[in-house]
Amino acid sequence: MTKSPAEPCVFCAIASSVPIFDPLRQPGCSQQQQKYPASFDQHNVILSTRSYIALLDLQPLVSSRCHVLLIPRMHYERISDFPPAAAAAAAAAAGDTDLVNRDLGGLLALLGRALCNSFRDVTDFNIIQNNGPAAGQIVSHVHFHIVARPPPTATATSTSTSTYPDSSSYASLIYGKGAREDLDPEIAGKICHVLRRYLYHNYWCHNQRQRTQIGKL
Repeated sequence: MTKSPAEPCVFCAIASSVPIFDPLRQPGCSQQQQKYPASFDQHNVILSTRSYIALLDLQPLVSSRCHVLLIPRMHYERISDFPPAAAAAAAAAAGDTDLVNRDLGGLLALLGRALCNSFRDVTDFNIIQNNGPAAGQIVSHVHFHIVARPPPTATATSTSTSTYPDSSSYASLIYGKGAREDLDPEIAGKICHVLRRYLYHNYWCHNQRQRTQIGKL
């Protein structure tokens, strides 16, 4: 059962203010957008579906080439709060719009492909998801970090991790929280343009279900 957040949730505010939209066309001004105190551009949303929104992290890891967040529209604090498989299947059969279980794997894979196909120097990426403060979760709304990584500088032609300089500290940087910096608006605009084009041609234009839902949220 979806729980309402005990306190105002920034991801819920974004989700309620951004309608489903064609990635190559930003929606016009609407009452939905005005619910959140930032313009649509400031959301840096690259994909908006019935169940999820994907957007650029406003404070990306400095070790990343691109840092994307995937968040469910419905409020769940932890992934363990997602509906059990049987309940999710029954809800989907009944026409429930909360499709977090069904859509998750496909969207994570899609965003990974988008990063690898949109940046020349990206072949590797992390998918990171934290549950609870002790695990590093800051916003109490389930979210996935998809983090594109530039290739480490190797000291030899071998691809073994043992050839990377100080591989233990590099692993610590990759898997730890790492340093962050504010997202540059100009860079964000360029990244959004590239990713939206990929997602349009490789997801949106083949997905009739999403297109028919525009304006219904």
